[in-house]
This record gives sequence, structure tokens and C-alpha cells, in this order.
Amino acid sequence: MPHTIAERRRRVEAQLQDYERILAEIRSSAGLGANSRALQLQHARLISDARLELASLDAELASL
Repeated sequence: MPHTIAERRRRVEAQLQDYERILAEIRSSAGLGANSRALQLQHARLISDARLELASLDAELASL
């Protein structure tokens, strides 16, 4: 089970890095248009969800 959790954690960490990179790109290249704001919010939510999943995986691993 810890092996599976570690694999899931690596995948989520990779996703989180991608989301953070994309958000930084959006912020650096976009204006203040509604589409830019929507993309920023979407990626901020994805980042938040990924961080919550990492915390959940850590808690699951700690409980084993």
C-alpha cells in the first residue's frame, strides 16, 4: 500500500508543478481580461486541490 501511495504522491506532485508553472505563465503573459482571470482562478483551484490531495496522501501514509 505505501508503494501505491508514493506513486500517487509523485503523480500529484508532478501535476502540482505543472499547474504552478502554467499559472505563472498565465500571470506573466496575460492582461487583465476576463479569460485570463478565469484561467488564473481555475489553476489556483487545481493547485489547491492538488495540495489537499497531497495532505490526504500524507495522512493516509502516516496512518499505516
